[in-house]
Amino acid sequence: MKIAEGTRVRTRVAGLGLLILLASVAIVQAQPNRSLKILYAGRPGSDREKDFVAFLRKNFDTVQTGNLQTFKEADTQGFDVTLLDWDWNEPRGPRPVISESFSRPIMTLGVPGGLIASQWRLKTGYL
Repeated sequence: MKIAEGTRVRTRVAGLGLLILLASVAIVQAQPNRSLKILYAGRPGSDREKDFVAFLRKNFDTVQTGNLQTFKEADTQGFDVTLLDWDWNEPRGPRPVISESFSRPIMTLGVPGGLIASQWRLKTGYL
């Protein structure tokens, strides 16, 4: 059975992303890089946002927040890593649209990750 070219590309991107994440974890454990610039896009004012941002600010010098409801790919310019998060554990929250050509480091937490994976038709989807 021949795998569609789009599926092959998405699989490679997902695999590469996982390798980068694992390598990043190993590097961070071995030598903290406080100079990384982090964007956390979530639900402004939520307890979850406050907790994550407090944790991130203990470990990184530059941490900014954004609103996931108004998130655009262009918001990631100037940041090394972007975290997308929403504190409701159901699909009624914002549905960020991330193009398959998006090439900046991004981590998804909770429902946004499942929605983006489903949008890209990845096997990891909304498990």
